[in-house]
Amino acid sequence: MAPPVYPKTPYNPPDTLVRTSHSLTIKANGVTIGLIQGWNPSQGRQITPIYEINQESSGLVLENVPGNVQNLTISIQRFDIWTARMEQAFGTRDLTMLSNQNSGFSVQEFWTFPSGQQEVWEYTGCWFESLGRNFQSSDNRIINVTAALRYVHRYKVL
Repeated sequence: MAPPVYPKTPYNPPDTLVRTSHSLTIKANGVTIGLIQGWNPSQGRQITPIYEINQESSGLVLENVPGNVQNLTISIQRFDIWTARMEQAFGTRDLTMLSNQNSGFSVQEFWTFPSGQQEVWEYTGCWFESLGRNFQSSDNRIINVTAALRYVHRYKVL
């Protein structure tokens, strides 16, 4: 039996089993953010091992107790452009100092499947935690921006 054939449009990613960056679009407050070279959401939580200590036990871990979710961050790498620096592309004003950011924003992650189906995730309460630019004359001379966003919640929209 032949694999299904999906209609190709400029918006459909390559028809592979592996998720690729072609499938991903990042939007902030509904506006597409371009020139992103790296998008790395992460979250963590502390796991506390519980031991039973007595003569009869082995002293090994009896149970692991999960803690609260923490370190909700997204690290980003993007090319800087004249028309919209990275922080402006995310809908903030000039962030000469991070303290100039006076309100949070939302970021949407759109995954487009080869079939055209979409999966959308939203990160709410985003604030820039760090922001820096890398200038070098020994490489391609493109200004690269690195930033970290801290967010409050990630949930599935679609």
